[in-house]
Amino acid sequence: MAVYQLNDGKLLRVARSINGTLEQEYFSLIGLSKTKQKEVLKQAKDLDNKWAAKQESAKAKRTREAVTDKKHSTGVRGINIVFRPSPAFRVQVQVNGKSKVREFSVRKLGDAKAWNEATKYLAACRGYKSAPKAWRDNLPKVPKKPRKRS
Repeated sequence: MAVYQLNDGKLLRVARSINGTLEQEYFSLIGLSKTKQKEVLKQAKDLDNKWAAKQESAKAKRTREAVTDKKHSTGVRGINIVFRPSPAFRVQVQVNGKSKVREFSVRKLGDAKAWNEATKYLAACRGYKSAPKAWRDNLPKVPKKPRKRS
């Protein structure tokens, strides 16, 4: 909650950062009866809840529109192509504040099976019943990394 008491509880401040801009408003409790103070506190909490929803919406939008490096992108946020020394699909996702990383080797599984396993793992981490059709049907082209000749 972003409702702060200032000046020994005589002033309330509601503040949230939404898309990099600070939204804030002050509420005075000076000279108010206890019931009026409770009403003002309720107004402050309602405003904070409204701004919290806007903040979550803006965060979700930024997450959806984030740009990934084209050289490693698969078109699905959370799955990248890595080369170690052979290509693999790497799934990186945050679950309950913890980072989970898992790689599915294209050389060992084949590109279709590795992609299928990667999308199933990402869907499971995000709590989906199954991988969305848009993910499964969007098998990215796995580039052949040229070998260095000595």
